[in-house]
Amino acid sequence: MARRQKKKQEVSLFPFLDILACVIGNLILIITAVVLESVDSDKLAEQFANEAVQQQTEQNLQAIRELEESLKKLKQDSISSDARVQKAQQQLVEAERAQREAQGRLLNVPPPPPPPDDEDTAELKKRELEIKEILAEMKRIEAKIADKKKKPDQTISVLYENKGRGGVRRPFFVEITKNDLVLLPNALDYENLFDSEDPIKIPVAKAGSDKSFTKLLDYVLTHLGKTGLLRRRRDTIITFLIRPEGVDSYRLVKKVVDQYEKKNENRLVVGMLPNGAPVLDALSGKAPLPGDGKILLD
Repeated sequence: MARRQKKKQEVSLFPFLDILACVIGNLILIITAVVLESVDSDKLAEQFANEAVQQQTEQNLQAIRELEESLKKLKQDSISSDARVQKAQQQLVEAERAQREAQGRLLNVPPPPPPPDDEDTAELKKRELEIKEILAEMKRIEAKIADKKKKPDQTISVLYENKGRGGVRRPFFVEITKNDLVLLPNALDYENLFDSEDPIKIPVAKAGSDKSFTKLLDYVLTHLGKTGLLRRRRDTIITFLIRPEGVDSYRLVKKVVDQYEKKNENRLVVGMLPNGAPVLDALSGKAPLPGDGKILLD
C-alpha cells in the first residue's frame, strides 16, 4: 500500500508585518508631537520677521545713498551751470563794450580823400618811373659789386724779349700739356706760316708725324735774320712752355726735336771747338708754367 504523504504546514507572516508597520507609524507620530511641543514657534516667527525687517532696512538705506549721490551730482551740475551762465554774461558785457568802442572809433574816422585828378595821376606815374629807375640802378650796382667780388681768372703773361733785335732769337711758343702740344699764335710769323690765327692742338703721340709741327721745325731751321746781329743767322727758336702735368709729354716731344736736329746736324753747325767738336745751333728751349692759368702773349 502506498504511504500517505504528509501535508506541509506553511506559516504566514502577514499579521506580524502589519502589526510592525502600525507600531512604527505610531512611534513616528509620537516623536513628531514631542518635537513640535519642544520648539517655540513664536521665536521662529519673530526671527523670520526680524530678518525681513533687516533686509528691507538695508534696501531703504541703499536707496537713500543713491538719492544722496544724485542730489550731490545735481548740485554740482547746478553750480557749473551757474558759472557758465556768469561767464557768458561777462563775455556779453565785454562784447557790448567793444561794440560801443568800435562805433565811437568809426565816428572819428576822417572821410576818404577825393579821387586823384589828372595832375595827381601824372605825378604818381612820374614817381613810379623814378622808383623803377632807382631799382634798376641798384641792380646794376649790385651786379658790379658781385662781379668785383668774383675771383679773377688766373692768367700768365709771356713777353717777347726784343723780338729778334739785339741778337736774341724770337721765340715761337708751344704749350705742352699732359696729352697735347699747342702751337700758340703770335704776331710775327704764325699767320703766314699756318694761314690761321687760331691755336693748333697736336696730340703728343703724333708729334713726329704731324705736318704742322714739322713745318714749324723746318721754319726755325731755315729762317734767317735779315738785319741786326742775327743777319744771315737763325733768328727764331721753339720755346716749349711746360705745364707740371706735361713733363713726360715734353720728353717725348724733345726726342722728336733731337731726331730732327740729328738729321740736320750739318746745317746746325755754327762753329768748332778746339778739340774739333762741332758747336750746334739749338732749335728749341723750354720754360716752366704753373698748373693753371690762361697764357697771354705780349
